[in-house]
Amino acid sequence: MKNVFQTLAFTVVLFLFGCATDLPVKTVRDTPSGENSETPAEPSSPAPVVTETPPPQPVTEPPATTEHREDIKLSNLEIQKFAYELGLDPKKPLSEDEKKQIVNRKRLRELERGLDSSKERLQYSKVLPWLKNDEEKITLLLIPSVEGRQVWINKNRIWSRAQDLKEFDDVVESQDIAIGMPAEYVKKSWGEPVNIEVSGNPIYRNERWQYNKQVSTPQGYKQEKRYVYLEGGRVVGWETE
Repeated sequence: MKNVFQTLAFTVVLFLFGCATDLPVKTVRDTPSGENSETPAEPSSPAPVVTETPPPQPVTEPPATTEHREDIKLSNLEIQKFAYELGLDPKKPLSEDEKKQIVNRKRLRELERGLDSSKERLQYSKVLPWLKNDEEKITLLLIPSVEGRQVWINKNRIWSRAQDLKEFDDVVESQDIAIGMPAEYVKKSWGEPVNIEVSGNPIYRNERWQYNKQVSTPQGYKQEKRYVYLEGGRVVGWETE
């Protein structure tokens, strides 16, 4: 009987060992706290890394400026040329403001030569008589497109200046001329010139008009030559011989 029980016990042990070998295998790792935790033998796939593309930054152009540029170099001949254009005497010491005017004049001439298309030149020629000074002209020409320049013209109400010319009515009545007077008003006051000399590109209307006038003197009448200087179709000065 004893042998029977021993045989039966040995059989049960073999059965239990066979069942144990069919259980899933697990691994044990240490946690930072010192406790054991079970994890699957096969590591899980890492989660995909999602990166966001930053939105494109707006591209802005540097603002146009008419500040005095130190990098513009002028020869003595250029200084004389632009000084005479501006009615300055280059033989006398020039103030800082006069030097700035000369530099702006050279810069303006460079920008005018850079107008490539007939559309650009025509637009500039039309608005030129109503621009107040070289700085306004430079500001306009620094805008890189015809459309952008038109926006600037409309925004600054440049065309309205052509309607505000009452200040010259009295000058015309007295048969005189004045600084800033449009060419058409000069003709109303003095008539058609006997000669017109053009400087540079004709569309920019930089001209010298000659008039011959009969003036009274103690000895009788004599003929007097008068020269009117216009830039962009506006009077900038005159002289008498």
